Amino acid sequence: MVPPGLVRRDELTVDEVRQWDRDLEGLCGSVDDVFVRPASRQNLRDMVRGLLSDVPRKNMWQVAEAAGHPTPDRLQDFLARGAWEADALRDRVREFVVDALRAEDAVLIADETGDIKKGTKSVGVARQYTGVTGQVENAQVSVHLSYGSARGRAIIDRELYLGRHWAGSSGEHHRRCEEAGVPEERARQVVTKPELARRMVERTVAAGVAFTYFLADELYGTCRALRAWLEEHRIRYVLAIPKNEILPLADGRTQEARLLWARVPDMAMERRACAAGAKGPREYDFAAVHLADTSHGLARTLLIRRSPVPNKKNKAGELVPEVASFLCHHTPGTTLAELVVAAGQRWMIEETFQAAKNEVGLDQHEVRKWCSWYRQTTVTMLALAFLADVRSRRIRPQPPAH
Repeated sequence: MVPPGLVRRDELTVDEVRQWDRDLEGLCGSVDDVFVRPASRQNLRDMVRGLLSDVPRKNMWQVAEAAGHPTPDRLQDFLARGAWEADALRDRVREFVVDALRAEDAVLIADETGDIKKGTKSVGVARQYTGVTGQVENAQVSVHLSYGSARGRAIIDRELYLGRHWAGSSGEHHRRCEEAGVPEERARQVVTKPELARRMVERTVAAGVAFTYFLADELYGTCRALRAWLEEHRIRYVLAIPKNEILPLADGRTQEARLLWARVPDMAMERRACAAGAKGPREYDFAAVHLADTSHGLARTLLIRRSPVPNKKNKAGELVPEVASFLCHHTPGTTLAELVVAAGQRWMIEETFQAAKNEVGLDQHEVRKWCSWYRQTTVTMLALAFLADVRSRRIRPQPPAH
């Protein structure tokens, strides 16, 4: 077994391939107690090996074929009717990932992704916005929590988003949800993506996972309920926010982010590397504006990132530097350099999604029911965790750019 996209085959030794087989068996064996029946334990191994194979598409037919099954019936039954809990496996995946990738710079990153679908029967599928294409599509959207460090990154939690076309009080909503096996709590009302992210962070904190910052984009940064919960629990964060976000100042006033960074003089900006790009570290100009501290003892800062050259047109058609804003919740005395590094680490979620989709078929499933979606996605997370562990041991970790 050679995991796809990991290394060139001519760079491998027979001993390495055999060791990977032993490692994979060890990982599957470590979660055997999640599965009541021996047949389910074997189905897990077959499914993970199929997801890690180089079949062109990781749907159940091709995964089953790679595992030597004549039809996908056994694996479909494993997902739909097997006696095991997806959340129990999720917890074991999280433990494995954290043990394999633990580092002092570890972060949690929340983001959503969409799977373009045909038809309307699969749970959660509706006409809705998805960042995959940047427009409204017939898609299934889910929120994921990733654990990342200099040693690697992988998904440790997942939640399926049910929008207004599914969740609600109407009889049509209840009928669709009942057919798809959606739990009553999720069928009654729409649970927002930031709230789904909060629940995943809460589970991760309760499990005792150590991390430096929680990172997310504007969708989560604008959610004041999420920010308030993070602050109440003294969880440090770096969240992207829009330019019109209203921020609390140290003197009691409030001000829009764009008005704050418009008053920052050029001499106050510092040129720093942010995240790795295709041509090396990406450099931006940064500045920090102190905001009102929280009532829980941590500080707030507006982090401003400006492109070093004009690269965006304004309403008048003139080229101006692109500016991004991040609301930071951190320990008093935290340096600008540390906040810059944390903000730059959010790119890891994009790499994680790319690996999950290209290498283990996160978006290629064809399940329709709630239970099957969670089980399929969690097994895929296990396969991705194995890849992340192998990479972390074979490839020298790259330190964050300062």
